[in-house]
Amino acid sequence: MKHSKREAKSHTKYNSSLHEIRFKVLLFLHRLGGIPLKMNSASRLTTIYNATFMVCFYITYICVCVNTFVHRHQLSLAMKNFRIVLIFQLIVWLHFSVR
Repeated sequence: MKHSKREAKSHTKYNSSLHEIRFKVLLFLHRLGGIPLKMNSASRLTTIYNATFMVCFYITYICVCVNTFVHRHQLSLAMKNFRIVLIFQLIVWLHFSVR
């Protein structure tokens, strides 16, 4: 019994480090984007950065939506802004999916 418990603990430890090795680039990119995957705890600086980034992002998103609505009668400007709104919407969807 004791032998199997030790083996199970070492096996799960091996799997977590194996995942760290295999997905090192993806985990780095997610962490660089502010999504703390597979981290023990986020630092205060990371938390402040995430909060500031999210507030700025959503304020910009709302401003672009309002700008698109205001200039809806100028088709060329409205279409330029609408493309930006679609990109922002994709980023919001990705953010909510990953979080």
